[in-house]
Amino acid sequence: MNWPNHPCDPYWDEADWLPPWYILDRWCQRDEACIQAKQQALLSACERDEVQYRRSDGKTYDDPVHELSSRGKLLIHRQSFNQWCTALEGKTPLAGGLPPAPVAPMPSWAHPDHTRSAPPAAVTTPPTAPARIDTAAPETLAADPISVSDAPSPVEARLTLVELRKRGVTADEIIRAFRVKVDAQQNQKWWTERFTNPTRYKKILSARVQKGQASRGGQHFPSWWDPFLIASWLIAERHMPRDRVVRILQQSFPDFAVNDHLL
Repeated sequence: MNWPNHPCDPYWDEADWLPPWYILDRWCQRDEACIQAKQQALLSACERDEVQYRRSDGKTYDDPVHELSSRGKLLIHRQSFNQWCTALEGKTPLAGGLPPAPVAPMPSWAHPDHTRSAPPAAVTTPPTAPARIDTAAPETLAADPISVSDAPSPVEARLTLVELRKRGVTADEIIRAFRVKVDAQQNQKWWTERFTNPTRYKKILSARVQKGQASRGGQHFPSWWDPFLIASWLIAERHMPRDRVVRILQQSFPDFAVNDHLL
């Protein structure tokens, strides 16, 4: 798909969704080794929900992103790519780069002195009413789901560890506590698939407190999740028996099961 500059190139600058080959052509200057490496990085970013993508044929099947790419049916959102690439390299090879981000005031729930009793709406736990595991139909847990575009991006300000500890726990702690599969490796695989594919498992997004980020410079930023909402999701989706979920919540995450109304 590579070709020299063409008189119609300016029209590509007007497109919000781009095929991967176009991005890689501008990003790698037709260096095949570079194209191979950055293509895998781009597809991995799509799988981690760091770059938005969609099918070019308009169908709604959730095929794996690598398969869509190999079949030529993958489109990448320009601004989403620009945001991810700028966070990675400090610049983007595409037109329509990111404008300076305005500094938004800190919301009250994100203040270091604020307690967990009033988290944001997407992960709200009743502040005064007794905690209760919700056994309603799965649809009720996703009444206000977080869409892909609402998910935190790698360049957004991240919560402090102190604030995160008030609102959730890491993905690894969730995986160790809630053993959906008896075998440890199978359990790890089961959870990882759901945590890393939010576009396919949208209902679990309402339990995410903060999105993880790939290791850079020796630092690792895991994703954080609300154990209470994870427990509610497990029960509503019938992945684990209610009594077992309640017991695990009380034993492993007592700060998120604060009274006797769980049983």
